[in-house]
Amino acid sequence: MGRGRDLPVLRERELVAAGVDVGPVRQITVVVGRAGGGKWHVPANASGWRSHCRYAEHLTGSPLALLDVCEQVCRHCARVVSVEPGEEALWLAAAEVVVADGRVRRLEEQEAGPRSWEGYARVLWEAARHRDADVRERLEPWTADALVGAGARQVLQAWSGVLKRSEAALADWRAAAPAARSATSVSGACDAVAADGTVQQEGLQLAAAVLQSRWAEPFDEWSAVRRAWSGVRDQGGGAQAARTAAMRAVEAVWGGARVRDVTALPEPALVTGAGFTSPAQWADAEFQHRWQQYVLDWCEKLEEALGAATGDGGDGWQLVLVSGWPLTRKQDADLAYLAQYEQHGPTVPFGGRRAGYGVEPDHAVVLAVPRFAARHAADHTRDDRQRIVLGPELVAGTAEPDEPDERDVLALLRGAYPYLPADAEGDGPGARPTAMVTTARAVRRAAQLGRRAAYSGPDSMEVYNDLVVGKYSWVPDDAHPGPAAAEMEHLPVHWLKDWMLCLDVECGTRAETVLHRLYGTVTSYEPGTGRVGFSPAGGHPALVVPAHRIVALTGDRQRRSDGQVPAHEPYEE
Repeated sequence: MGRGRDLPVLRERELVAAGVDVGPVRQITVVVGRAGGGKWHVPANASGWRSHCRYAEHLTGSPLALLDVCEQVCRHCARVVSVEPGEEALWLAAAEVVVADGRVRRLEEQEAGPRSWEGYARVLWEAARHRDADVRERLEPWTADALVGAGARQVLQAWSGVLKRSEAALADWRAAAPAARSATSVSGACDAVAADGTVQQEGLQLAAAVLQSRWAEPFDEWSAVRRAWSGVRDQGGGAQAARTAAMRAVEAVWGGARVRDVTALPEPALVTGAGFTSPAQWADAEFQHRWQQYVLDWCEKLEEALGAATGDGGDGWQLVLVSGWPLTRKQDADLAYLAQYEQHGPTVPFGGRRAGYGVEPDHAVVLAVPRFAARHAADHTRDDRQRIVLGPELVAGTAEPDEPDERDVLALLRGAYPYLPADAEGDGPGARPTAMVTTARAVRRAAQLGRRAAYSGPDSMEVYNDLVVGKYSWVPDDAHPGPAAAEMEHLPVHWLKDWMLCLDVECGTRAETVLHRLYGTVTSYEPGTGRVGFSPAGGHPALVVPAHRIVALTGDRQRRSDGQVPAHEPYEE
């Protein structure tokens, strides 16, 4: 049965706007009631406030269309609203159509004009194409159902229409964005100028003169100049327009700035002291002259570097592994043009990235890009060698790359995250653990015989407490199910998701497997199959890892949070 916490709110006007037939969705009913006005509640006869909303006890309910009441169901009762599986699939898919339609509509309503690759990277990450497989997998089993089949077919049709519009909007954006060679040439010119550390030093020296507090973040004049100049040059603008944009970008911050520390101004002075009524007035004039001269001088050097750019890299195409995906952060501006190229293989976890005060998932992908783009990306990230990894070259001299060898794609992806769902899928049904896994398990069991004998039983909280802090390891049965399966079944798995754990796993294809330690949280356990739901560090969606691939599950005694653990590391037990 579908649970209410998985059912988003739907509104009839949004369904109509997205092209979804409201009729089948309106047939989904739930039994709710209310005492007079106010929120709707799911009737409950059980006693105990933990099992239901306190307003729902002994309440009389009647079946109503979920579409009419979903916005007014109280937040406690929303968790226990249930619908049939086919209805749940229809409702969730309709919600996907509404969300995708809203995103496409916002793109379609934007005014025509130049587009940046930074903006494209953002809209690409939210594009409907990434949800296509999930939506179809959810709906297709129900298209022949007697009750919801017609609705499922109609929602699939609506989804296909939204997907087509989404791809058209992405194509329009790509057509309006700068050419890749222009983006790499401009970025290369900026990197060449930035290699001279003087540009940053001079900017920070000027910033020190007007810094109001030692705790304040100084204005990065070079970054402002680079961003403004690049934005114009990327779009085909001339040198004068680029200088004007850079001047305006700095003027917006320093146009009326007052000097706070005269001693921080560079020597010798460029403005004479005659005609000023006070030293402060002169210092302000000196600062204004200095930052304007800075912009003009470094824009001239950028133009010289752009004129000398060769765009080396050769013809043809090449596979590259790009980590830090999607390319939506400020520091990704010079790489965002890579988002236009085709992705091969899945998106894999790559730990987490800082987002405000928290952490959000970071990813890695494999792209097929022109060789000049691969060379530029590698050169641009030479100080962070894990960011771009060059893979095999593809057929040269073609407008579009040939389909790469899947083994090359997977080999690159395993460099970012060693365990891929395709590893276990290739094992086949009824797969057994390999000799490598059974040997490693035996070593782990032998190392903790004394501790295991001290526990009072498989459901002992001592087992749980020692597991999450790394004093005890859960080792699966070599022949599932067995005592280990019963032990995991008795553990409060729903509490394990609150702890950073280590899952020691056999990675790779059966012909060439290796052991790795993955960090993350356990989200589920299936006693019948032994499959473990595992969310990689950084808050990624859960992977399903079968028992025959698992060596052990334990905690880390020293590192217990996202900021402390890596996404994975070699197995060293």
